Amino acid sequence: MHEIAYAIDGWRKMCYTDWTGKTRVAGNLCRTGGRMEIFMVNGLAIWHYPHRNDLENVRFFAENGFGGVSMHGRAMAKVGMNDELGEAFAALIREKKLALTAHSKLPLTHSEEDVAIFKRDIDAIAKWQKKYGLLTVLSFDVAQDVRDNVMPYIEYVLQYEQFDKVALEDFGVTPDERAQIEPLKGNGRFGYLLDLGHMNIRMHGINTEPINLFRNSPSEGPQTQAPGYEEFLYSFRSKEFPIFEIHLHNNDGVGDLHNFLESGTIDMHDIARVLKQIGFDGIVTIETVPRLFGYHYPESDEKILQTFAYWNECLKES
Repeated sequence: MHEIAYAIDGWRKMCYTDWTGKTRVAGNLCRTGGRMEIFMVNGLAIWHYPHRNDLENVRFFAENGFGGVSMHGRAMAKVGMNDELGEAFAALIREKKLALTAHSKLPLTHSEEDVAIFKRDIDAIAKWQKKYGLLTVLSFDVAQDVRDNVMPYIEYVLQYEQFDKVALEDFGVTPDERAQIEPLKGNGRFGYLLDLGHMNIRMHGINTEPINLFRNSPSEGPQTQAPGYEEFLYSFRSKEFPIFEIHLHNNDGVGDLHNFLESGTIDMHDIARVLKQIGFDGIVTIETVPRLFGYHYPESDEKILQTFAYWNECLKES
């Protein structure tokens, strides 16, 4: 096995080529300096930068220091449906030695039409993953209308053994939700994507939208108007499944703003300390949306690189 390990601002990322020739990245153990170490990767949700196509975004952000990229699920499905694009995309991920994740959605409703669209996309992503094996985490948003019964969809995804890590975003925040996925305990391929901005809203507990995603979850932590290191540490540790990926963005504790990391009520230095304390070995994906704050190309690129630099400073100071 060929391994490449190196440090970025005191944190490490790792990728290697296994005996089949496939590139594997992130969340793995690697032997360096005579000891086994675990690595965390900093990535970016690239679907918020429409002035470039996906291949151009992958190259641009890799060349600006990101160790991983996250694709929108529908875009990842299109990669799987086009053999030429799929080959070019795989070659670029290998060239840049990136951790790759895809963020999709469970069906919006339980209707036959929505389920068929969901299965079509999963089949396409599974085809690409079987050929190239480069997808580290496949995660899903869970719409309110399907939160009553997610297991048929998770079972459909897990039937594809080439998916090493399958995650639900911010699920399990109510007793009913945790009961649904109880049978998955012990399945090392299933875990959570934790959206830090959404968690911050739940912790504040004052958002009035009638969806589980933003309601305070007592099992996750008590309601507080000033969550800090101790509160976030408790909430991270409350999760009964492993956290494979984190979506990182900031807000005011009320609205789902997807703000820059340095702007909001979350002190990212606290989050860096939490990740260090728990030994997080997955992928941290920055999911700030520049256009929501009036930034478009080229300012959007400048602002996201500034927020990335700020995050790296937080990591160094932790």
